[in-house]
Amino acid sequence: MKRTFQFLGIALLGLLAVLIARTLLLAPPLLSASDPELPEGIRAEVIARHLGQAVRFQTIAQQVGASEAQQASSRTAFADMQAWLLQTYPLLAANTRLEVIGAGSLLFTWAGSDPLLDPVLLMAHMDVVPIAPGEDSKWQYPPFSGELADGYVWGRGTLDTKGSMIAMLEAAELLLQQGFKPARSVLFSLGADEEIGGYNGNRLVAQHLQQQGIKLAWVSDEGGAITRGMIPGVSANVALIGIAEKGSVTLNVTASAVGGHSSMPQPFDQTAIGRLSLSLQQIGHNPFAAHIQGPTNDLLDTIAPAQAFLPRIVLANRWLFGPLITKMLESSAAGSAQLRTVIAPTIINGGNKENVLPPDARAIINLRIHPADSIESVQQHVKAAVNDPQVSIKIMPGAREPSGISDVTGEAYRHLSQTIRDSFGNTLVAPNLTVVGTDSRYFLPLTENVFRFAPIHLTQQDTQRIHGLNERIAVKDLAAAAAFYYRLISTMPAQPD
Repeated sequence: MKRTFQFLGIALLGLLAVLIARTLLLAPPLLSASDPELPEGIRAEVIARHLGQAVRFQTIAQQVGASEAQQASSRTAFADMQAWLLQTYPLLAANTRLEVIGAGSLLFTWAGSDPLLDPVLLMAHMDVVPIAPGEDSKWQYPPFSGELADGYVWGRGTLDTKGSMIAMLEAAELLLQQGFKPARSVLFSLGADEEIGGYNGNRLVAQHLQQQGIKLAWVSDEGGAITRGMIPGVSANVALIGIAEKGSVTLNVTASAVGGHSSMPQPFDQTAIGRLSLSLQQIGHNPFAAHIQGPTNDLLDTIAPAQAFLPRIVLANRWLFGPLITKMLESSAAGSAQLRTVIAPTIINGGNKENVLPPDARAIINLRIHPADSIESVQQHVKAAVNDPQVSIKIMPGAREPSGISDVTGEAYRHLSQTIRDSFGNTLVAPNLTVVGTDSRYFLPLTENVFRFAPIHLTQQDTQRIHGLNERIAVKDLAAAAAFYYRLISTMPAQPD
């Protein structure tokens, strides 16, 4: 017995030594220093004024079924914004080729000096979501006023994504004023319908480039940001770069039964609504498997050195503490979304009279597909969970597979990461999995390097403002975003891809 305890003691000491050694081998976090000075010529108040003007154009992406008056109003707003952009950025207008594609999306091509180099593509979108009926009065400043107050520009689109659009155009205009000419061509794609899927915007822009045989060195779009206080255990800001994007599939779940009068119903779970409710319960009780891999694994690798010692031990030894890490991540909706395909029931209907049993009942569930899964495997998982021949599960139009994973060891990612560190103080750069859909997916046939990052600061409260009340962006953050794009373009590596 004594020898057994001695052996266990030695084994535990050995295990502890391994855990500590692996932790000590972690490289220190690669953090930027204090906030750098702005490049000469970037003036925060000018950028803020221009963004305020851009917000006033009510470039609302109208859903199918919108009235002709609503559609006409949006068409006018987009046309007016295009004219304003060309007037506000005259050097950009004079030194680029502008193509208007689809439903008003704008593609600017700033030709580089070396035609052998693949171009890069910088993206933002001009369209915004509408204001919910009755919510105008709840805004601190009117949602399309573009008000400059309290150190912020207020209004719909300031964060999503007119702010980053104006920042990149300001940077390009300043570089042109200084006589800069890029070695590789720089393309700016400003979408007009991102909020409703981009089908008549960036999808067509991507097709247009593909038809010309153009390959892209890399693409930068929205999807990540500089987060403040959103990564547990990390006191620094964390710039999240989406190196992959979850897929999406919407399933129509329809339960069938014998209808009839409510006075003589079948057993509850054999009615259409009862059968549907049981099916939804089964789907919810059979979540998809969690995976710490790919972009999520890269994220944990990056933030581990910035943690206190005990959580650093846990993250450095995921071979042992994987289940604990999974449980911790699953405690929040954002963390769970990084780990697995998630299930969201969004629409349910059935029946039209209180004393009539409907012959069918339907639910719509939207699933965001983790890279470990696929459209087919998701459908099969849901079918197996329901296991009821009286319930059909059909894929609705618009499904898309998860994207590929961009290379974090390549020149493009290194350049983007270094530019972030050069532009924002006390900031850790980390790859992650983008859980929402972006227009960048349309350009995947043109490049293997798609990075989802907008140079804006976000707190948890700010994320609630996107598509919500009192959307705003700090004036100083706008200037920093313009400085980021200025450095990103002016220091771009010029070697062949």
